[in-house]
Amino acid sequence: MNQPDRYSRFTLPEDTPKVEFVVDATSKCAGTYTIRLEDHTLGNLLRQQLHSDDSVVFAGYRIPHPLDPLMVVRIQTTEDKMPHEAMDHAIQDLRAELRELKDQLQEAVPRPHNEWREQHERQQQEQQQQQGFMQDPYAAQGYAQGRYGYGYQG
Repeated sequence: MNQPDRYSRFTLPEDTPKVEFVVDATSKCAGTYTIRLEDHTLGNLLRQQLHSDDSVVFAGYRIPHPLDPLMVVRIQTTEDKMPHEAMDHAIQDLRAELRELKDQLQEAVPRPHNEWREQHERQQQEQQQQQGFMQDPYAAQGYAQGRYGYGYQG
């Protein structure tokens, strides 16, 4: 079959670097990053973050072939900042933004507390007793009934 091995999309050979940087031959303020085992997700994030930097004249990326897990990012800057500095700042800014997003999500999405779970279980037991059901003999031994039958919850 004409298909690469599945693991080749996630594992890098031992002597192959993940990232390589080559300075452009015509300008010292331009360069190309070759990043292996990455796709459009990281490419779009880096490109957009690089565009927000005033010292970046050009930032773009391409995936040479869909079956080859390789991304090429080209950066051209003004003389105020070198391309590797612009990339470093873009990565630092992305990390800060993702940290802030994570913190906001953790504040916005409530986590279930054990107190809530215990109160819910007490309410269920009271409802069962009010309806006249006998307590489950398996529950007394540490088993709980789930979707697929009983499982030990010890």
